[in-house]
Amino acid sequence: MRFPSLPVFVTAALVMLPVGCRKPPAEDPNVIKAAESQPGAAEVMAAIQKKDFEGALAALNKVREQATTEEQNVQFMLLARQAREKIAEVAPNDPKAMEIVALLRGMVTGR
Repeated sequence: MRFPSLPVFVTAALVMLPVGCRKPPAEDPNVIKAAESQPGAAEVMAAIQKKDFEGALAALNKVREQATTEEQNVQFMLLARQAREKIAEVAPNDPKAMEIVALLRGMVTGR
C-alpha cells in the first residue's frame, strides 16, 4: 500500500484547515442576529417574558412552519434552543415550564 506523498498530504491539510476552523452556526453572531430577527421570533420571546410557555411553543411552531431553506432551519433551531434555555431558567419552580422544556428538547433534537 502506498501513502500519498508529503506535498499532497500537506496541500490536502491546508485545504481542509479553513473548514475545520469555521465557527459553528450557533456561535456565529450573524446567525444569532438572523435567528432573532426571523418573523415570529419576537412573539416567541414576548410569550416567554409573560411566562406564557404554551404561547411561546405555538409561536415557535409557526416559525418552524415558515422555515423553508437550510439557513432558515438553522436559525429556527438556534431560536428554539434560546427559547428552551430561557424557559429552563424557571423550570425548576414551574412544572408547566419543565414540560415545555422537554417538548422543546424533542423539537430541537428530533426525538
